[in-house]
Formats: sequence, structure tokens, C-alpha cells
Amino acid sequence: MEGMAGSTTIAVADGLKAELDKLALASRILEMEGHGSRTLGHVALRDSEGRGLWIKRWGITFGEMFDWTDFQLIGFDGKLIYGDGKRHGEWPIHTGIMKRRPDINVTAHTHPTYGRIFSAADEPLLPVSNAGSYFETPPPRFTRTSELIRKAEEGDELAEVLGSHLAMFMRNHGVVFCGDSIAKMTIIGIHLEEACREMLIMKSSGLKWSWPGEAEQARKFRGIGQPKNVESFFEYFARKLAATQAIGDPALPAARRAPA
Repeated sequence: MEGMAGSTTIAVADGLKAELDKLALASRILEMEGHGSRTLGHVALRDSEGRGLWIKRWGITFGEMFDWTDFQLIGFDGKLIYGDGKRHGEWPIHTGIMKRRPDINVTAHTHPTYGRIFSAADEPLLPVSNAGSYFETPPPRFTRTSELIRKAEEGDELAEVLGSHLAMFMRNHGVVFCGDSIAKMTIIGIHLEEACREMLIMKSSGLKWSWPGEAEQARKFRGIGQPKNVESFFEYFARKLAATQAIGDPALPAARRAPA
């Protein structure tokens, strides 16, 4: 079966395990913040030793990710190098971006409600509030197809549409967002969904409205995405997640699921 377990003898450094643990935490944060959609969606981390990338294992939700063992190592050709279970079929999204963008270390593809709806629109995403200021210019749209991205050439084309942006829409499908760090990817994804929600509400309100001009938006973009802010916000969402888990949430189970 395609994507079954690969080698179990590869060395995984403690530092890499810690990063993957943090990406599992980020995945649970994304679940809490509206990016979960059953077992759909995936996140990936560039392998620090150049072997490829680590991608969320198939068959679990973002909320069911606990630590580094919930990831599989695949090569840039999509072949499974390390890990258990099946491999996500849309791996070309992540390899395409990471091949084209050496500045990107973390990628995500999700299907959040407002981002999914906005992906079907023809209009650009404009900043209703500060949430939209995380994007210097409107995120682009991949319009070739609304189907799954399962071929390497499709992933390469998607990466070309993404260009130098940190987020994009996949027409009638979902969103992609990324960053040079786990915290950056997470915060970009959260604010993308918030910005989509705000614009959809504003457009449906019937009110006349306006948005910052190009120069003002550029100033806001430079200030709002500073690393100190990104890390501070990530820590806030980690605290919120801990409180949510303490109360109990069926989307954030306490026990691990076995590989499918």
C-alpha cells in the first residue's frame, strides 16, 4: 500500500524532536482556533538535515496530535522515509513550497470555515482590522483546480502562485499558510481566518466601509508581524489551549489514537 511505514532506524535528533513537539502543539492550537475539519488538513516542517520534510501522519485530526511521533518524514519526491501508517496524498503542496522558498520552514494546508468560503470569492481579501494587516498585499488564489493537489507539478504551480506571500487561497477548497518558524505559521493562519471572517461580515452588512491605503497598510504590516509579537501571541494561544484542555473539549482528546 502506498505510503506504508518506511525505515525505523533513522536518527532523530533531540532538537528536531522538540521542534516537532512544538508543531504538534501548534496543530492543536489550530484545531482550537477553527482550522480543524475532521481528519483533513496537514502541517509540515522542513527536515533540519536536508532529508525532506516531516508531515502530519494520515488519519488523525489536528486536535489528535501530541508529539513528534505524529509525523512522518518524506523526501521531496514524496517517498516515505520514516514513520507509521499511510501518507497524506497532498504532500506536493508542502514540497512545492519548500523547494521554491528556502526561507520557509513550516507549511500548513487547512479547511477553516471562513477561509473556505472566502476561497470561492473573486474579490481580494482586504484589511477590515489589524488581523488583515498581517498581509502586506491580498493573499493570492490558486485557481487551476479545486481538487486535491496530488501531483508534484501541481504543487510546483501552487508554490509559484504563492510567490513571496505567506498565505494563499485554494479556490473552492481551503487555505495555505506558512512561515520561517512554527510560531509565525500559526499566527499567520489564525489571523487569516480572522481576517476572512471580518470581511465576510462586513460585506454582508451592507454598510459602506473603507480600508487602509497602501502606505498605511505597509507601515502596519511591518510593525504587526515583528518576531517578538509573533512569539508572544503564540505563547498566549498555548496558554489558552492548556485552559481549554483542562475544561475538556471533544476536539482536543487526552488520549492518542493508534496509527491507521
